[in-house]
Amino acid sequence: MKKQIPNIITLLNLSAGVTAIVIALQNNKLAIAAMMVVLASFFDFFDGLAARLLRVKSTIGKELDSLADVVSFGVAPAIIIYRLYQQNINFQTNELFGVNFLFLLFPLLYVCFAAYRLAKFNIDTQQSENFRGLPTPAAAFVLISLPFFPFFHYSIIIISTVIIALCYLMVSNLPLFSLKFKNLKLKDNLFRYILICLSILLLICFYFKAVPFIILTYMILSIIKISLSKKLEKKDA
Repeated sequence: MKKQIPNIITLLNLSAGVTAIVIALQNNKLAIAAMMVVLASFFDFFDGLAARLLRVKSTIGKELDSLADVVSFGVAPAIIIYRLYQQNINFQTNELFGVNFLFLLFPLLYVCFAAYRLAKFNIDTQQSENFRGLPTPAAAFVLISLPFFPFFHYSIIIISTVIIALCYLMVSNLPLFSLKFKNLKLKDNLFRYILICLSILLLICFYFKAVPFIILTYMILSIIKISLSKKLEKKDA
């Protein structure tokens, strides 16, 4: 039974993602749907934590985690964005079977890149300590924060540009430090603590609108950290 605990938590991640999709499609309450994606991210964090604490490692757990992530951080955010388009843009033209395929293109693009990113992560041995490219949950957080921003005339261009940027970042080789703590020492986790402090400050000031700025801060801190590490390595050499 102990071996199945991480898998059960992963299935809770999947369930939260499916719930987000249902809420977005049926009730059109995008803020609540976004919160369900956040809940899925908590389960995504704790399934890995549980596996490490229980010293459980299985191939099926790894595959199940990726499948759940495709739904929770790929499909669910894409549905939320499509419904955001639908709420704020006239869908009376260019529809087929009640679907505007022009505006479905960008959510579909995001799902495809998110799935590719997760598959790439599974076979990339270089991402055990640090990430290469933006993690899918981080990209999902940016998307689900968009309904909290006021919609205006040019928002469709901005949202579509954000999606394209996220697609590129997910499959890029941009080096990003891992958010996992191996210990609580300040020396080993300085940049993680800085990110946490800045994130809390941004969330207090801007609530969910802070998410894109937190992800941007994460990328900037990663570039600084990795640049400093390379300089230290050259000095030691």
